Amino acid sequence: MSSVQGARSAMFEAVRRELRDFSDQDILFSQAIADRLGVTLTDLKCLSILERTGAVTAGRLAELTGLTSGAITGLIDRLEKGGWVRRVRDPKDRRHVIIEAVPDKGDAFDAAFGTSRGALDELISSYTPEQLECILDFLHRGAEMLREETARMRAEAGARSASTPGEVSLPLRGLTSARLRFVSGASQVTLRASAELTELMVARFEGRPPVVREEAGTVSIQYQRFSLLDWRKLGADIALNASIPWRIELKGGASKLDARLEELRLESLELSSGASQLTLALPPPSGTVPIRIVGGASDVTFTLPARTAARMQVKGGASALAFNEQYLGAAGGQTSLETSDYRSVADRYDFEVMGGASNLSIKSR
Repeated sequence: MSSVQGARSAMFEAVRRELRDFSDQDILFSQAIADRLGVTLTDLKCLSILERTGAVTAGRLAELTGLTSGAITGLIDRLEKGGWVRRVRDPKDRRHVIIEAVPDKGDAFDAAFGTSRGALDELISSYTPEQLECILDFLHRGAEMLREETARMRAEAGARSASTPGEVSLPLRGLTSARLRFVSGASQVTLRASAELTELMVARFEGRPPVVREEAGTVSIQYQRFSLLDWRKLGADIALNASIPWRIELKGGASKLDARLEELRLESLELSSGASQLTLALPPPSGTVPIRIVGGASDVTFTLPARTAARMQVKGGASALAFNEQYLGAAGGQTSLETSDYRSVADRYDFEVMGGASNLSIKSR
């Protein structure tokens, strides 16, 4: 090794050593600040992120910190109880909740740093503009490198834990839309949307678990052939990421489904091969959202937000049909009902039932 190479290697080692010392001192200093404020170190870092980024959703905060949805919920609860943050409705989309720092706490946050900020300003001013440009470049690129390495390590840890029987967690991976498909039917399913979820989907299955696959944003859930007794033992609790729009397809029949989708961005919903004992709470529509039931429906209730425009077309006869406070005991052939504003608004639901229907209700919350 030449003397130049040796000197460069020694310089690399010195930089690594000093960076470790800087990191250690930063953590110890941050812990002292957290102790002064009466919060945990992780809470302090989240407050720092909110100070830099402004209000964000819980899901985005979890993404920035690498915390799970459960951990970030507990953290927000602690900070809200302490008066540091508050949950408010996103003014751009009232279905979503964002987390913002409480302005009145800003002075207490700044005061906790005492004279340290003045000392830091004095240190920064000791460098030339050219030197500061190099420091800024190093800090920016270093932070990006650490973000990438943290994401990689957490992905590896998630892959190792994904083998837990009956539990499935799928990463979001930057997807901007998704589709959920039950390929061979669904029974005793709780389906919900979560604005605080950082993953694409999290599910827990009872009984013999189905095969779950995800490809290009399409999540397929397929149960194998079971006897009637097997079906009675099955169950599923599925949470979908509410930050992206979803299309939902239940093929092969659906029964005993409870879908709480008020926070979801729903693009379409299709139930084929029959549906029974279903309750679905739908979100405000965006554009015309088609809802198709093919193969008959019985004991199905859709709940819409108040004053939502909707149309329902039933082909094949209907009995005990309720729509927007209208009730039909029996109707043959084709039946079509719609709200008075259906044709004049852009955001609306379009229901189509083919194959007959009984005890079908579409009502407002």
